[in-house]
Amino acid sequence: MKPAQFEQHEPQTVEEAVSLLESLDDRAILSGGQSMVPMLRFRLAVPETVIDINRIDSLDYLEEEDGWLTIGALARHADVEHSDLIDEHYGSFADAAPLVADPQIRNRGTVVGGVAQADPKGDWGSVLLAHEGEVVAHGPDGERVIPAKDFFLLPYDTTLDENELVTEIRVPTPEPREGSAYHKLKRKVGDYAMVGSAARLVFDEDGRIERAGIGLTAVDITNVRATDAEDHLEGERPDSDLFKRAGELAAEQSNPESDEHGDAGYKERMVNVLTQRALGDAAERAGVVKRRVSQ
Repeated sequence: MKPAQFEQHEPQTVEEAVSLLESLDDRAILSGGQSMVPMLRFRLAVPETVIDINRIDSLDYLEEEDGWLTIGALARHADVEHSDLIDEHYGSFADAAPLVADPQIRNRGTVVGGVAQADPKGDWGSVLLAHEGEVVAHGPDGERVIPAKDFFLLPYDTTLDENELVTEIRVPTPEPREGSAYHKLKRKVGDYAMVGSAARLVFDEDGRIERAGIGLTAVDITNVRATDAEDHLEGERPDSDLFKRAGELAAEQSNPESDEHGDAGYKERMVNVLTQRALGDAAERAGVVKRRVSQ
């Protein structure tokens, strides 16, 4: 099926894109297009206007600045996958990037687009939550910073205003004793997650967990934080029993649905297992343990 007819705009600046959003009624944003183009093709989306932001060169970046890792709206999944900065310092990002779909999609799809789409089976939302990240949006009133924990509302629905454009996501740069990881279960290469778990651990000088972040994929109506598990970890020393209980708490807080890929009980068990593995890898990468302590 061919897309329905639409008018296309190609703004050169963020301000121009925001102006188009404000002045046009029925419009859609196009960045990587790996979700939007199929929706247009099958007429699941029939906008009157498509605003293609790929000419806004200022949005194409992945860098550290002022204590943040910042990823612009035109940075591709492949940019994260092949970044030395990511590989050396951001374990969860390095783990997640090569697990997104397949190489063709990673070469064109954008990280920010994946977050803005708010698909509960998407990986980046969970990573962003585990790192206590933020979403930066621009609208008619200027820039607005939205904590990731406040961004996701429902499947494909966020707290973004209708005239706002997401221009960046960001997470704090790692602290001296910090590690992170992401583990994902899927049927085959290219599939969305059946279950995913992102973990970030920050340790104090005494080797205790100062802060913990756990984000879960595909087990609720949005990407969610496992706050009970996070609370259980903080102030404790890492060991297999601690991580086992954290995995159990994450599973208890999850709310998966049964489908053709597995029943809810199976997915809850996988939340438990993958969370333990992610926590073990995070602790190892923080340099606190020499070998993974999870089961």
